[in-house]
Amino acid sequence: MKLTLEKTIKEAKDTSSFVWKSNKKISWLPGQYMYFTFPKLDLPDKRGQTRHFTISSSPTENDLMFTTRIRDSSGFKQTLKNMKVGEKIEAEGPSGTYILDEKEEGPHVLIAGGIGITPFRSIIKYHTDKKTDINIHLIYSNQTAESTAFKKDLERWAKENNKFKIDFIMTKSMGRINEKMLKELIDLSPKPTFWLCGPPDMVTSMESVVGKLGITADKVRSEKFTGY
Repeated sequence: MKLTLEKTIKEAKDTSSFVWKSNKKISWLPGQYMYFTFPKLDLPDKRGQTRHFTISSSPTENDLMFTTRIRDSSGFKQTLKNMKVGEKIEAEGPSGTYILDEKEEGPHVLIAGGIGITPFRSIIKYHTDKKTDINIHLIYSNQTAESTAFKKDLERWAKENNKFKIDFIMTKSMGRINEKMLKELIDLSPKPTFWLCGPPDMVTSMESVVGKLGITADKVRSEKFTGY
């Protein structure tokens, strides 16, 4: 399918969202991703002309959106950054099973590192709009407030949705998420399902931390974002 760029939104330092109109109807579930391909890049990129990005918009929203960090070293990202409204890109999908829907029993603890927020943005917006009874607690780690995407949106949804709670962790001032921090933030009775998303090192570290809390593997769902 072909997507036409409708607008770009600066979400945080070095982070932008890209909003698209499709020439075909697209249906997706919160947490899924799609493949995006440029016929030609402005600059060379050793990883080629195709990337997959999580759909950061909710199925309850009108337009398809993805959000990414913009890196100077990536020819794909620089081509994306240079796109003008009305220009087109090829897309395939959606795909993926990292989905929290109405059938999932809670409570759920979502731990995001950096751009790992993207599937959770879709999930949280979806459950807020649908007014589901699922309890969601997001713990969102970034270096600083300036690098925290969707901060105002998440704060607003936490006010609108009494089933959604958020804690921001700024690692430059607070340090990385650890066992002690999670014990202070989370109610572990009953045992929640943990959703971990972010850079591979961060997700691996969080898997170890939640294991120390007595959370078994069947209660942990991980998504490692590489190449960002």
